Amino acid sequence: MLGAVVTACLLAVTAPARFNTAVLHTHFLAQNRAGQRNNGPAPKNGNRHNQHPRGRMGDWLRTHQNLPPEQQEKLLENDPNFKKLPPDRQAALKERLRKFNSLTPEQKERALARMRFMASLTSAQRKEIRQANQKLETLPPERRVMVHTVLRRLRKMDPKERQQLLQSERFRGTFSAEEQQIVKQLASITPPTGRTK
Repeated sequence: MLGAVVTACLLAVTAPARFNTAVLHTHFLAQNRAGQRNNGPAPKNGNRHNQHPRGRMGDWLRTHQNLPPEQQEKLLENDPNFKKLPPDRQAALKERLRKFNSLTPEQKERALARMRFMASLTSAQRKEIRQANQKLETLPPERRVMVHTVLRRLRKMDPKERQQLLQSERFRGTFSAEEQQIVKQLASITPPTGRTK
């Protein structure tokens, strides 16, 4: 069903440049397992807008991203799973869909790629990311910014460079023990985005 996938995808979109993947992958897997138990095998043919694309977070958004926003919202509103959600959750999902549509094409591709990556993780990795993100949200805003900044740097490095930075005196002197743990947890799982010349 659409609701299981689109709910998971939209829970990831919290702002034009930020995606909360910790909530995303946890919700998706729970809904996806329920759909597999209740619905049996996914259909091989039929209307692509009504299929439940299992195993790939972001497939619903990728399939529907070129539709007019009004049509996207209508598909969402008509989905049985969406209708079962409380009004505040429905409103939140609609807002996240609007925010996804406000992204640039490059930002959308990064978001969708991140969703696919999250779908490939083990349950233990997903739990680790969820816990690290929960801890991250408890930090003061200025410290969260610093953690996000160093994570962006780490994602542009190869494994050896990342290890050197994480073991450096500057890193240890800049971040608290808790912040270091958060950075190491997220950096160890999040794939690098490649070097910038």
